[in-house]
Parts: sequence; structure tokens; C-alpha cells
Amino acid sequence: KNTESLEYANNSLSYETLEQFRWSWENFLTFNKKFDKHSVEAVLGMSREKYDINSMMSDKGYDVPQKPQYWSIDHGSGAYKVESRQIYYTPRALASYFGRVQYNYDSKYYLTATLRRDGSSVFRNTGKYWGTFPSIGLGWTVTNEGFMKDATWINLLKVRGNWGKLGNQDIPLNISTILTSPTSSSYNYVFGPEQNMVFGSAYGTPAKNLSWEVTEETGAGLDFAFLNNQLSGSIDYYHKMNTNAILLVTPTYTSAYEDKFYDHGAKILNQGVEVALNWNKSISPEFSYSVGVNYSYNKNTVKEVKAAYDGDQGGSLNNGELTKQLRVGQPIYGWWMYEMNGVWQNQDEINSNARQGSPKPGYLRYTDENADGVIDSRDRKFFGSFLPSSTYGINLGINYKAIDFNVSGYGVAGNKIYNGMKSTRINVGENIALSTFENRWTKEGSTNSHPGAERDFLPSNYYLESGSYFRINNITLGYTFNNLYSSKSKLRLYVTAQNPFIFTNYSGFSPEIAGDGSPNLTSGIELSAYPTTRNFLFGLNMQF
Repeated sequence: KNTESLEYANNSLSYETLEQFRWSWENFLTFNKKFDKHSVEAVLGMSREKYDINSMMSDKGYDVPQKPQYWSIDHGSGAYKVESRQIYYTPRALASYFGRVQYNYDSKYYLTATLRRDGSSVFRNTGKYWGTFPSIGLGWTVTNEGFMKDATWINLLKVRGNWGKLGNQDIPLNISTILTSPTSSSYNYVFGPEQNMVFGSAYGTPAKNLSWEVTEETGAGLDFAFLNNQLSGSIDYYHKMNTNAILLVTPTYTSAYEDKFYDHGAKILNQGVEVALNWNKSISPEFSYSVGVNYSYNKNTVKEVKAAYDGDQGGSLNNGELTKQLRVGQPIYGWWMYEMNGVWQNQDEINSNARQGSPKPGYLRYTDENADGVIDSRDRKFFGSFLPSSTYGINLGINYKAIDFNVSGYGVAGNKIYNGMKSTRINVGENIALSTFENRWTKEGSTNSHPGAERDFLPSNYYLESGSYFRINNITLGYTFNNLYSSKSKLRLYVTAQNPFIFTNYSGFSPEIAGDGSPNLTSGIELSAYPTTRNFLFGLNMQF
């Protein structure tokens, strides 16, 4: 075979396998005792858990260089055949000891106390394996008091309070990855003139300073039910202080690391309220309905930041531009960008005002926040958060004779989404939305709200849009045939629509953007989102 021909120029073969193994062992000792009006339950326990991920990848390539780091480059010289086998091993282990005591007196007064001690192998680099997490809860069922006997319209009134500490060890898996064979990698090699990575070496994001992430929570709540339990619900207030949040931060100029790494970087407060209401009504034996609503409000605030990470930036747009910043008093990695102040209409206007770079007519114009005559990073400002301040949901159910109908929906409000696709579609020559094309700047005076087809792509509030939405996520209609051939047999036919409707002003593909889950990366940024699909299902349930 002629290995110099184009037939082999880009040939490659990859084979990957992934294996996961989880082992757990739990032991409990429970004590129950009731005497007079007292009730006590005590639990002691221990658990062990091991979790392994094994990944193997084999590669073959033709007409590529010997060096694995050049495989992605189409060179015309090198060996006829290159093979590699790389294996990654990610071990994790967790050991826990815990105890819980529950006490109540006469079903009126309640006390729950819990103590956990957990050890995680995730923190092997520091040796800070163990964390201790206590909690306590108090409750008072007011309706069981003698003075409430005449209030027959109140079926339940219970007051609750709680305090506790929660531990988090869920940092990315690659922090504890072990490499067991040679590999091509973007990470620095660690040994020898060729800097080859040796077998058994650990690699991944540095984690030398990490220990348990601890959240201290205080809360109070009220449970209630009225009118023969037709109306029920709960109200809760919470105050959660993350005392040592693990953040993916950018190294300082004096840091030994070149890439982003994880460290305890800030204290972050989440506080808010949660409300749930349910109404159940039976009109007759053949007709009943139920309505449930829930609402929660949360305020996220950075209370303290390590000096080295104060002002840390994130939210990359994959073009060198960043959209977020970590600052005290702001939500975690709040939107931080230029404020749009119209569109440049002509060159005279550009020459006589503060500007950034070399704008052209049709480019976005930005506000000179500090009035120094220059548009630069010091003119950026905060524009809220990608985190919603409000979330809510609703459920409706109706039953009439053999017909059942259910609809449910949920939504969020108070957040903003960076529509990165609005910029990307234009600046790299991709297809664009019709509205972007029709509303673009074309000549002086045509618009002062939308840029032209040729413009800069600096991050600004022009790309920020409301992330509020309400989605009907499920509609189900069913019909049940009873007593088909026996008193217990029945057949239910149903049709379901999943995600049939969404109500939003967001112009992108979908306001439900998961991103990568990290606050300082792409959370809240639409770069390649895919809209939630609509599904229509037909089915039947049979009971014999």
C-alpha cells in the first residue's frame, strides 16, 4: 500500500471504554423506648463507600508524527502507524460515623439531634480527610395543646426551628485522577528531557489546599392545615452561610499554577423563603380536584473573598472575552461588562467621544462610567446574576367519573442570560436569526438599538436578556375502564404532552441553560444550547 497517498492522510481510529464501580457497606443500631408521654429513638451507624471510575482509550493513526501531542495536526511526515493506549483511574472512598437522637413529649414537643463525622479520600493531598457536622432541630405542634381544642377549623399548626452544618466533598473527579499509562495531554509532562508523564502519576487540577466545604444553616418554619385538611401548606425561612466555598479560580501572577484551579475562595450567603400551598376538594363521589402551588425566593451574596481572588474573572465567551467577576456584595460571579449606550452612527460621532479600540459606524457604543475619556475595563459594571431569585411551580388535578386530567408547570424569574449566540452568529459568519437581520443597523439613523452586521463583540448588556420563563412541562388526560372481566381488573388509556408550552421573552434557543455547572464558567451563557424537546406519548395501564 502507498502510505504517501491522500487515502491515509487523515485516517484514525479511536476506541474508548468507561467502567464505574461502587461499593457500599452500612450498619445501623436502633433503640426505641416509650414511657408515659415520652418517646425516644436513638440510632448509631457507620458506613463505608468506595467509588472507582476506570477509563481506557486506544488510538491509531496513519501518516502522523511520532509525538502524540501532534496527533491533532495533519503533518505529511512521520511514522506509518502510531498507536497509543491510555488508562485513567479515579478512586474515591468515604467513611462515615453518625448518630441521631429523636425525642418527643406527648406529640407536642420535638427534639432531633444529629452528629456526623465523615472522612473523604478526595482531600488526600492535604490530609484533611475528616469533617464533623452537627445539627439540631426543634418542633412544637401547637394544635395538640389543650388551649387549641376549640379551634376545630385548624387541623395542624406546627412550628419548627433548625441549625446545623453540612459538608460537601463533591469537587470534580479529575482532581484525584491517576494516570497509569502514557498519554497525549494538554497538561505539562513531569519527567525527563522529553517531559513524559510517568506511570502512576497523579494529574488534574491542583487541590493542595482543599478540605471539606462547610455550610452552616439556620432555619425556621411553619406547617399548617385548615378546613378539614382541605387547605395545607408550609412556610420556611433559611439562612445558609457557605464558610469556605470551593471555587474554580484564576491563578495570580505569583502562583505556581498556570491554569485555573480549585481553592477555598469565599464566604457565600444564601438566604430566602419557601412557601407551599395545597388545596384538595371533593365536590361529590364522582368529582374532585386539587391545586398545588409553590414559591421560593433566594438572595445570593458574596460576603467575603480571599484577597488573592477578589476581582477574579470568569464566564468565557471562547473568544478571549470574559463576562463575570467575583466581588464582595455581589452575587457569586455576577455579570460584569460594558453598558451599551446606543450605536455609533458616523465617524464624526466616533472621533468626538470616548471609545474603545477602533470602532466603525454600526458598532455598539459604550458608556464611559468613570468619565476619563477612554473606554476600558475600568468602565465595566455589574448587571445582576445568572442565578434566579425566584422559582415557582403549579400543579392542577381533576377527576370526574372515569376521566382524570393533570397539568403541571414551573418557572423562574430574576435572572439574566447572556445570549452569546447573538454575537457568534454574526461575527463568525454563521447563519443568523431573522430578527437579528431585520433589526440590524444599516445606515446612519436606521437604528440606535441594534448593531450592524460588522461590529465588535465586547461583552455588554446588549447581549443580556431576561431569563424569566414559565414552562408547562406536563399535560396528561386519561380514561379508566373499570370491571372489565372482574372487580379488580381495569384498563387506563392516557395521552401525555411533555414540555408543550413555554412563555418567555428570551430570544435564544432556550432560557433553561445548564452550562457546565460552575459559576465562573459558562453557567447562564448560551453558546451552544439545545432547546428542550416536546414529546407526545400515548399509553395504557392494565391491572388484572
